[in-house]
Amino acid sequence: MPTIEAVNEVRQRVAINLDTCIECRSCAAACFYGHHELPIVHFARVGAAMLPVLCRQCADAPCIAACPGEAMKKDATGAVYRAVFACRGCGSCARACPFGVLAVETYDGQIAKCDLCVDRLAVGGLPRCVATCPSGALNFIEEPEAQALGLVVLGSRTLGQHPVRRR
Repeated sequence: MPTIEAVNEVRQRVAINLDTCIECRSCAAACFYGHHELPIVHFARVGAAMLPVLCRQCADAPCIAACPGEAMKKDATGAVYRAVFACRGCGSCARACPFGVLAVETYDGQIAKCDLCVDRLAVGGLPRCVATCPSGALNFIEEPEAQALGLVVLGSRTLGQHPVRRR
């Protein structure tokens, strides 16, 4: 993971406007192809809707402490990421996640993990999922602003297979 000197600490999170999401899964496709075909954006059924969920980027991320291979790290910007070659695929990070958004399944021995597309943030861009959303349902903003606008931070309301409860 490159060190990003040009970006200050990442305070924004990916938030969704539940009223404008059209369930097209463009966010998942952009993330999948932008991250070497790892399915990082998952979907949870909330009533009749299928909504995207991804890593919440916790300030004190339990996944980092739980990882025996020290594959989960936080970079200088504050983004939590997975060091690809250190990941054993044991799933400890997924089990430690208080929001249940990391999939326990492994893909070629790797746990899929959102890194907020820090490569794009470094050059002033947006995370791939936000930049690709055709309906504008995904936003990259600070949590207090998201709450004021009535948006939901992705990953904030999931518990493993239950999409609306936190552990």
